[in-house]
Amino acid sequence: MEERKLVKSMNIIDYFMLGFGTCVGVGWSVSINGWFNNGGGAIPTLIAFVIATLLIIPVGFCYAELTPAMPVAGGVVVFTERAFGKTTSFIAGWFVVLAYVNVLPWEAIYVNDVLAMMIPALKTGEPLYTLGGAGIYPIALAVGIALSLLIIALNWFGSKLAVKFQTLCTGTLAITGILVIVFALFKANPANLTPVYENIGGKPHSSLFGGIMAMLAMSPFFLAGFDTIPQGAEEGSERLNFKNLGKVLLITVAAVGGFYSLVILSVGMAMPWQEFVGQARPAISIMFRTLYPGFIGQALYWISLIGALAGLFTTWNGCYIAAARLILGMGRARQLPKFFTKVHPKYGTPHGGNIICAIATMAGPFIGIGLIDPLTVIGSTAFVIGWFFTAIACARLRNKEPDMYRPFKMPGGAPLAYLAALISAVLIIITLIPSSPGYMGNVGIAYLIGWIILGLILYTSSAKYRNAVSE
Repeated sequence: MEERKLVKSMNIIDYFMLGFGTCVGVGWSVSINGWFNNGGGAIPTLIAFVIATLLIIPVGFCYAELTPAMPVAGGVVVFTERAFGKTTSFIAGWFVVLAYVNVLPWEAIYVNDVLAMMIPALKTGEPLYTLGGAGIYPIALAVGIALSLLIIALNWFGSKLAVKFQTLCTGTLAITGILVIVFALFKANPANLTPVYENIGGKPHSSLFGGIMAMLAMSPFFLAGFDTIPQGAEEGSERLNFKNLGKVLLITVAAVGGFYSLVILSVGMAMPWQEFVGQARPAISIMFRTLYPGFIGQALYWISLIGALAGLFTTWNGCYIAAARLILGMGRARQLPKFFTKVHPKYGTPHGGNIICAIATMAGPFIGIGLIDPLTVIGSTAFVIGWFFTAIACARLRNKEPDMYRPFKMPGGAPLAYLAALISAVLIIITLIPSSPGYMGNVGIAYLIGWIILGLILYTSSAKYRNAVSE
């Protein structure tokens, strides 16, 4: 397995499809009533997503500046190593690996769940076992394994194939999403948004502010994904204008925030939100059967389900692409064993990274929906930790290397980067304080501590190998 460069095949549309598709995913279709329940209404949920989008824009500017300046696989690993050195780079990269690797079983779990909604026979009979209060059924397990193998194969046999698949699924997601918004607005009644706030799910908050904070802690998980663009920067075609890569990253952040806001508002007005909270999954699909009895409702039911599946595959495939390249970047930086520096000689894909991603993906069907909440909050926190390190690296390099070649320069310079770091730090703290409405819970904390310990073991055990090369 020789070292070689990644295949350069991605154009500007591919990068947008990678970022947008990875961000949007499936939550808008199957989990939105859970969002309303978690936040205490459609309004606090909408406010949380709007605030989160606005807060993320400064973070997006940091990525937009650094990505075209250092267009190699690794993203935050590359940014922080240049700004601070090996140790900080490993810390940042290790948490972002957690974020991406966490998403892979998450998507494998949900694709099974959505398919079972479409084909109830997948979850009939006696479960093989129960985990987190949810049963694991033999037919559903077999289907989940088969779909996991499909994603693994797409990424093993060439990034060009995986990118084409991403573009196709994201296009399908966008079309179905627009139809959902339009037909929900046809039934819109602002009165359905009231009461503005009510805790009907026994959540740990008692006010509109608390509901917003609860959703603000969770929303980064559903807004994350634009940072997959830097992971694929090394595979930009020879004709790509890297200045435009920074611009498309910012457009992706704005487009994702706008999409979520429109879906939340349109669905929140389509039927009383308290009634909507009680809908079975997939909530939006079931809602359309209620709003449009007959053929139109049935058609919208299936269209929205197709959108949900497309969203599942875009996030699943996008995070797989990004995770494999991040691991490659950490291998090149000697933060992981030499094995992870290898690129497949025939297919031009990260060899070691693909193996780790395959293992994480295959775990999903065996875990099941019962453990989805801890995976969501942990993933959200890990993504934001990556944003924090990118922001401080951006600020540091503005001061350390003011003359560094930057095809795209963010407005505001270092002060805006420090603001992005502060925003990210606050979002992280919300999930770590036990009294906070956004607290990740004891299971999440234990998971996080275990990941940190594993990272310390890997980093200290590879010190000799890492220090054999100068900074």
